[in-house]
Amino acid sequence: MPINTNISLTETQKTYYQRFVNLSVNETPLPQGDATIRISPFDDYFLFTLFDEIEGEDTPIDLSNVGDIFINFIGQSDEIDIKNHTQVEEIDLAQGQVLFRITRNDSKKIIALDNNNFYISTKMISPEDGSVSDESVLYQGIWLAAADANRTSLTSQIEDQRIEYSIELAAKDEAIALCEEEKANLQEQLDASDLALQAANENNIELANENALLREQLDAAENKQLLRKTQDTQALAEERLLRKQQEDATKESRRTASSGSRRRGFYAGAVRNLERFATGASGYAARKRRERRNN
Repeated sequence: MPINTNISLTETQKTYYQRFVNLSVNETPLPQGDATIRISPFDDYFLFTLFDEIEGEDTPIDLSNVGDIFINFIGQSDEIDIKNHTQVEEIDLAQGQVLFRITRNDSKKIIALDNNNFYISTKMISPEDGSVSDESVLYQGIWLAAADANRTSLTSQIEDQRIEYSIELAAKDEAIALCEEEKANLQEQLDASDLALQAANENNIELANENALLREQLDAAENKQLLRKTQDTQALAEERLLRKQQEDATKESRRTASSGSRRRGFYAGAVRNLERFATGASGYAARKRRERRNN
């Protein structure tokens, strides 16, 4: 049966509410005062498993030798003590299990009480004289009328779920904030990389321009050097040609001069031979000879 709690829920919250889990008392160990039972206007059965903490572990209390076990509801003007229900064989008192049956009449009396505490207690009753020992309280909790309990339970679960929902949202917000921060850092690095790339491109363009200018200057220098080399080669060839011409002219002049000298020497030798082999040397011949020597 649906219960109107008069609490507005968002779609996201409704999704979370699907995870509600109702836990019974024998599934979750509860410390003193934390257990809550629901009293309806009809017959109710309550099964408890009582534990005692021994060396850090929950150990079932052996209830088989503690006497009679009661669940107690105490108000200002009325007190209701209900003995444990023993007509169920599956209940193992030695393992701390105890079952109570609350009838419709007792439920009406309990709901009318002005105190919402319940107690589980034990007391020894002598079978001989009916004397009763002092009561010992094993556990204390809270009871609620079924309608109030359902409303309180659902409201409590909704509130708990809202808290969990808020915690999850806060964790998600922190995760989103971290992602945003990381995104901002990455964007900053990307911007820095873009600036570095832009500067590199500008440097590349500047270097390309400088390389083009150097190439032009190098080409001009190479052309100038080639022209100078060509001019030097041409000048050297012309100089060699001129020197050869001069050498040839000198050789020709020497050859011509040598040939004339030999002819003059021939005639002079012939005259001397004639004079030497003549029968007598005349004064004319001697004079001619001296003239030739003087000449």
